[in-house]
Amino acid sequence: MTPMVPPAHPRQYRRAHFAAVLAIAVAAGASVFGVSTATADPKPGSTGSTGPAVPVTAPRAPTTQKSATTNRSPSAKASSKASSKSKVSAASGFGQGAKGDKVVEVQTLLQKLKFDISDTGGSFGDQTYHAVMAFQKVNGLSRTGRVSEATLAAMRTAIDPEPMLPSGGTDRIEIDLEKQYLALYKGGMLDRLISISSGSGKDFCVLDPDTNKTACDKAITPGGSFRIRSRIIGWRESKLGLLYNPLYFNGGIAIHGAPSVPGTPASHGCVRIPMISAEWFPDAVANNTPVYVFGGENRPAPLNAKAPSDTAPAAGSASSTTVPLATLPGSTLPVGTPTTVAPTTLPGTTASTLPGATTTLPGAVPLPTTLGPGVTNPATTRPTVTLSTTTPSTTTASTTTPGGARLLTPPA
Repeated sequence: MTPMVPPAHPRQYRRAHFAAVLAIAVAAGASVFGVSTATADPKPGSTGSTGPAVPVTAPRAPTTQKSATTNRSPSAKASSKASSKSKVSAASGFGQGAKGDKVVEVQTLLQKLKFDISDTGGSFGDQTYHAVMAFQKVNGLSRTGRVSEATLAAMRTAIDPEPMLPSGGTDRIEIDLEKQYLALYKGGMLDRLISISSGSGKDFCVLDPDTNKTACDKAITPGGSFRIRSRIIGWRESKLGLLYNPLYFNGGIAIHGAPSVPGTPASHGCVRIPMISAEWFPDAVANNTPVYVFGGENRPAPLNAKAPSDTAPAAGSASSTTVPLATLPGSTLPVGTPTTVAPTTLPGTTASTLPGATTTLPGAVPLPTTLGPGVTNPATTRPTVTLSTTTPSTTTASTTTPGGARLLTPPA
């Protein structure tokens, strides 16, 4: 008779069952979390619901180095719970999902203030969230993405932010790393204000597929003066993750669309903008457009781009006078030919009267005494020139012909 196998101990059975369930959970989690961690974080309004879908072939996100976790005491856990409750109670006002007249007012105000919002239908969605977040960043308010009474009051009295580099060019991009926003200028005027998320400043490591080795670096967005050098339209899969419509301005650092644009720096060095902003941004920004990044180690300087003030003449610069010539008998110049005459300087002259000045206009054809029967040309009578300036002085005398043309006559 075959002996019976004794049943497994209940504790051993529970261990085996737990191991099997854990293995299934880990396998399922690897396929799910490998995509989600690389595409977005769960912050409200940063789901990327507006814009193209994130490719399902997204690579695993780089790993940020953190210190090992330790067991927390009961008091620490209680403190954490209290902190989370205070954050929930602090979320006042209204936000995503809200509808009504107040949302219409917020959207209209943000649009007038040049924040990136086109929807004014009264529904608080992803675009409104990012525009509110950008307003809070620009004006130094709490970055919640929600509209409290204080935020709404600030919107009603707000004005455009001051340019960071007015002489940087008529078309330019200004980025404030401290306040986390981007200002686009077109034709010398502020065109749009956009919420960004730049380098987090944290250390990170990533597996380099080219070398199959782990490379580590610090997530920093350098400050300085740059230009848009190249671009890729659509999704680009890089070693650090996915970038939508990236515009490169500093090596591999680009301004690009991302599903996650939180209120704080969170990227690996690039400048993230909301997905809906990344849809139109490349069409509004040409290659070679200056990009000035403030808040980094290097202070931006103008890139010799033509600024609005460049068109004005420099103070104290010498100018010349253009005199149109009338049709005069005996003139060899074509009708309407302009003559440019520079002011004449008389060195070594004191303030006195020069009687009988007889200097003629250099290069001018002598005028006939008689213009017609019984008509005498008064231009043949030379005026007296009086100097009233100290040495050296500059003066220009003028005569008028019967035809109304003014001729400049420098003194001797």
